[in-house]
Amino acid sequence: MSSLPPRLALHAVSRRRAGRLVLEPTTLQLAAGDVLGLLGVNGAGKSTTLMLMAGVLAPSHGRVELNGADLAEWPQRARRHIGYLPEHAPLWPELTVREQLDAHGALRGLRGAALHVPRDTLLQRLDLAPLARRLCAQLSLGQRQRVGLACALLHQPDVLILDEPGTGLDPVQTENLRTLLRERAAAGAAIVLSTHLLTEVTALCTRAVILHQGELRHDAPLHTGAAAWRVTLGAKQAESARTVLSALSAAIEIEDAQHVLVRLHHDADVALLARTLVGAKLALLGLEPASPPLARVFMDIASGRVERAA
Repeated sequence: MSSLPPRLALHAVSRRRAGRLVLEPTTLQLAAGDVLGLLGVNGAGKSTTLMLMAGVLAPSHGRVELNGADLAEWPQRARRHIGYLPEHAPLWPELTVREQLDAHGALRGLRGAALHVPRDTLLQRLDLAPLARRLCAQLSLGQRQRVGLACALLHQPDVLILDEPGTGLDPVQTENLRTLLRERAAAGAAIVLSTHLLTEVTALCTRAVILHQGELRHDAPLHTGAAAWRVTLGAKQAESARTVLSALSAAIEIEDAQHVLVRLHHDADVALLARTLVGAKLALLGLEPASPPLARVFMDIASGRVERAA
């Protein structure tokens, strides 16, 4: 287990606005390589949470730590170690795209090759090179978003905080963005991605957090490396199933006399699981994923059907 502090940690962080609690006390940690998907309906508290993470807002209570240091005590660390893209990329309209990146890099303390090399690389990677001399005031929504992404990535931050980064991007640009973010995570960055698109979270993120009415209602990994299935059998057949399923090299947990939790190495093995049980003349009454899909968890929380997901 790593002895390094988390890249980013929220310790009972809350925020009040005009006397009203807009974010309940929230505790979260992101390690190097984590890609956290932040979900919630409009008004759930996502943008407030992102601004607290980025040091743009100060918490009313609690503390935010960046690489183990309190961000309130060391605010200059945010400039060096955090890349932040708000929902609407803040650009200087009178600058060209290249000038925008140069100015942003200078504010981050980048000079010479330390600025020019990542700038030119990002211009190419984000398909911005043909726009390098265009004024930011003349850019479309998708183009502005890509410039904002380049600014957030320019100084290769330890923590990358993105609010709806895919806005205005076409499918090719979206895939390029995913590739860039996977590379940053593999290099040790922690990434927070806020989006309304569940497909983006499931395609890219390692964890999902759901906020609702300013409260953290769900925090769970998305990819556990094993497929877990809940098997419902005939009366008192669970122990018999354990013997039968041992040949599948699966992890088996008896929940009660009728239910078995089975963890397979691959999702494709579920057909073999069903055939094995039926072939052993066990009464297979039900077979379902042990954890509900993220879309169902989100809808249950957003609609108020459940107070908190497991």
